[in-house]
Amino acid sequence: MPILTGPNAAARRRRRTARLASLAVAIATAAALLVPLALPDHHGISRADAGSPRPSVSATTSSPPVLKAPAPALRQATLTIARNADTTPVPSSYFGISTEYWAVPLFARDLPVFERVLALLHVRGDGPLVLRIGGDSADHSFWHPRWRRMPYWAFTLTPGYLARLRALVRRDRVKLIVDLNLVTDTPLTAGAWAHAAETSLPRGSIVGFEVGNEPDLYSRRYWMATIARSPLQADTLPFELTPSTYVQDFADYAQVLGEHAPDIPLVGPAVAHPRVSLPFITALIENERPELGAVSGHLYPYSECVKRPRARDYPTVARLLSREATSAFSTQIAPAVAAAHATGLKFRLTEFNSVTCGGKPGVSDSFSTALWAPDALFTAMRAGADGANLHVRANAINAPFAIDRSGLTARPLLYGLMMFTRTLGAQARLVRLHLSAAQSLNLSAWAVRVRGNILHVLLIDKGSRGVRVALRVPASAPASIQRLLAPSAYSRWGVTLGGRQLNYKGQWIGTPHTETVTPGPRGYSLTLSRRSAALLSVRLAPPPPRGRAVSEHHRRVAVTKHAVLAVGLNRARKH
Repeated sequence: MPILTGPNAAARRRRRTARLASLAVAIATAAALLVPLALPDHHGISRADAGSPRPSVSATTSSPPVLKAPAPALRQATLTIARNADTTPVPSSYFGISTEYWAVPLFARDLPVFERVLALLHVRGDGPLVLRIGGDSADHSFWHPRWRRMPYWAFTLTPGYLARLRALVRRDRVKLIVDLNLVTDTPLTAGAWAHAAETSLPRGSIVGFEVGNEPDLYSRRYWMATIARSPLQADTLPFELTPSTYVQDFADYAQVLGEHAPDIPLVGPAVAHPRVSLPFITALIENERPELGAVSGHLYPYSECVKRPRARDYPTVARLLSREATSAFSTQIAPAVAAAHATGLKFRLTEFNSVTCGGKPGVSDSFSTALWAPDALFTAMRAGADGANLHVRANAINAPFAIDRSGLTARPLLYGLMMFTRTLGAQARLVRLHLSAAQSLNLSAWAVRVRGNILHVLLIDKGSRGVRVALRVPASAPASIQRLLAPSAYSRWGVTLGGRQLNYKGQWIGTPHTETVTPGPRGYSLTLSRRSAALLSVRLAPPPPRGRAVSEHHRRVAVTKHAVLAVGLNRARKH
């Protein structure tokens, strides 16, 4: 700093001193105004400093305090389950997996990891996991016990393929739905494949032969171009596939399969749009009811093949989180379920996922699918579906996992599916509940009672705000809570279930985190962060002894009779 000298030095020094004094007063005033923001609480810790160390401040620099806006208040919701709430049984082996013919050898390259995934998705105490093999590849697959050159678009089914499948079935005790080639094959050779599969695989492992794949989307022009310049003849292709022509083809396959595999039920029509293509289902039931073992359909709420963002089925994260993405699993299958159940048949979604055409990057591999899947599965269950198989194409964007040389890649969807299967269990029954919440919350709730009188309550918050849920259930024991979390709905990594993640071997890593909550005077209270899910599990209170209930009934009857008698005596005295 320069030394002040000269005739006006004294005046300059006085002005400088005055400016410094004014600055000191301003600083003191600002500090006084900020004191209330850092008052110590009853633990002697400043509220501004609680939970984090005090940052060091340089002697020459300082930063103004940052005043954070208060977090928005949590919205409130109430879930009520009556002691005598209605329940419906959860169908055995409800959840399953679907995959392509060509994907089985790819998964078999690391069979221990694939088996580990199947074990994680199997519901403990339930029936076996149902694996459906087919999809688009069904109409590309041919049985040839001796290898021969096939066109590039065809997939050859060999004894070696059956050997891999047999090892999987024996080790994991899965049941199979085997899709048959309806388009480029004939009933005779398809029957030969069915016979080879039935005789080579463990007895009873095949629970159904599905005839065809999405006949309502058949395009002769596409297949004519596909088989061009190949040894296959175009005269094997159907001219068209309508409800009536599909029924005739189904009858031809049923006749051949009745000779080659008479003990295995037939499944169909595997339509892509169960509601729009309901005539396929009703025509099949009406004409082939004795040969039909179950009705099947597929469902994808959105499509990657759609390129117009304004189209209703164009996939986005926001749309996948919307109510329409799950309500489709009721509205789109309800007529098919009703038609099947009216004749004593079961209805199964043998193929479903969030986005068709392989899925959309940034949507089908995001955390939004983990919140969508459990809600969609329960919605279909409540609509009457007897089963649902999530379609897993190896290396596809919409697959819940990928298996390659580096091992398992667990995508968010896999964690959502595990959250769903953890909600189920042995002797599972879907419990009727009442949820009181603002429509803007986008909150879903499902309750399942399993063996041991254990109640599972699954809460899914797909909205943009957190919510505090009051649970009024017939229980008083401490409840455990495990959470499904991710940084955001767009996240493709960082997903945790109960505080843990899956590594490349399909093993859990991280410290398990399960909360415990005890009920208060108004029941249990659970806070749910936005776009997350939580599973509460608690043992229900035992019902009151039957004798006590009968005594209470007699007491109420006696009180009522006494009151009626008293009224009669009073009237008699007046008259």
